Amino acid sequence: MKKTEKVPTEEKVLAAALQEFADYGYDGARVDRIAARAKINKAMIYYHFKSKEALYERILKDLLDGIYSYVASIVPKDASPLDELYVILDNYMNYINALDQNYIRIMLREISSGGKYFRKIGIPVLVMPMMKLVFEIVGRAKEAGQIRDIVPHYTMLQVVGGIVFFNLIKTTMKGSDIYDLVFHENYLQEFKENFMGILKHGIEKKEEPA
Repeated sequence: MKKTEKVPTEEKVLAAALQEFADYGYDGARVDRIAARAKINKAMIYYHFKSKEALYERILKDLLDGIYSYVASIVPKDASPLDELYVILDNYMNYINALDQNYIRIMLREISSGGKYFRKIGIPVLVMPMMKLVFEIVGRAKEAGQIRDIVPHYTMLQVVGGIVFFNLIKTTMKGSDIYDLVFHENYLQEFKENFMGILKHGIEKKEEPA
């Protein structure tokens, strides 16, 4: 008989905390309940993470660092700047769609509570590095005459924000009459095609008619 592998305590705590923060948000979460979910002594949580705040920040950092690390790792080599941008966005959409919905629920709660920890963790870990990456690509695309004279930071926030909002609204629509209409079997592919079509029409430089 194969021996069942023991899950490390830290992993059990993170999994339990993910569910707890998704259910109650930072303010409503309780370390006692996290310990009960993880089936460990509460003292072990403080041994690994020192405080509820440190645990919450770790959840956010793992999420946001994971997003950026993935996006940065799939930038194609020897491609045009515009193709680089489109590959990044396509894979970003795939990544966000595949996330555990508890992460999406945590982000909803974080935004609704004012975004204190998003400012502390999200801006340095995800937003600023993403802006730097996109700005560099957009700059090269402009030099190559591939795109119009768009404002990079507004463009990035509008594009990335649209993808994030789509996934947030997916969570809030669940159980409604419209959910099955919007989020049917092939919804992700249709969303990506529609999204990219609108984006390409908006930013690509077209040749002026003679």
